[in-house]
Amino acid sequence: MEIIYTREALTRFRENCKNLNKTIGFVPTMGALHMGHISLVQQAKKNVDYTIASIFVNPTQFNNKEDFNNYPLTIDQDIKLLIQYGCDAVFIPSVEEIYGQKGYHPFTIPLGKLGNIFEGEKRPGHFDGVIEILSILFQLLKPEQVYMGLKDYQQVMVVEKLLKHIGFPIQLIKCATIRDEDGLAVSSRNKRLSPNERQIALNLYKALSEIKENYQKSEISILKKSYFNRLNKIEEIQVEYIDIVDSQTLKPLKSWNPIGKNIVLIAAFVGKVRLIDNLLF
Repeated sequence: MEIIYTREALTRFRENCKNLNKTIGFVPTMGALHMGHISLVQQAKKNVDYTIASIFVNPTQFNNKEDFNNYPLTIDQDIKLLIQYGCDAVFIPSVEEIYGQKGYHPFTIPLGKLGNIFEGEKRPGHFDGVIEILSILFQLLKPEQVYMGLKDYQQVMVVEKLLKHIGFPIQLIKCATIRDEDGLAVSSRNKRLSPNERQIALNLYKALSEIKENYQKSEISILKKSYFNRLNKIEEIQVEYIDIVDSQTLKPLKSWNPIGKNIVLIAAFVGKVRLIDNLLF
């Protein structure tokens, strides 16, 4: 596997692929890799000639300095994992390499209401940071496809808007959320949970599953209020939001959509660790 640290070397990698008429699949990450990331690499390898991941803990998408400082860094393990699963290259730039000595160069696009609800509301500036870093990486690499997991459902919608705005011919491949056997969505932040907190975190997926099971058996407003209150009664859990929305617009529902167009979104702190999840039904 080729390990790339600079913009110049990344450009050479891209040009070599293009000269060989090889397609590129891109898996952007912030490291602390888990099987969710690996599933993206595996999917890319089925579809393209060369698969490249990036590992960059982007400071511009953290609205909470403590969260940034506590983000797990496992570069050596990450590299070994990518090698094990056959990734062709990984880009591991420094902050200076990405943003230059003069610091950040803010770039954003009009997101409309999408940028002001749920994650946009709770993490102000987060999506601006996502847009900024991905616009840089897309410009440098120009992949044919980019692979992203649907656990970050709203973020995937933001990236769709970004690609339309900048007009790059990059296909966004949306991949299913990967879960552990007990149902917990895999996440880099899970590494910060104590064993007890991890058990408590299972209540989030349990709530999503029960809402799906009670589809059309109860009014939406009653379901949301019931599970919001139920989860908040559990020690160590603090719910930020739980809502049932249209899967295409994220507009909160007053009545049920046809099957496949309803999605329940949740964000909650388990101890000091903020987790998000969703379930489409």
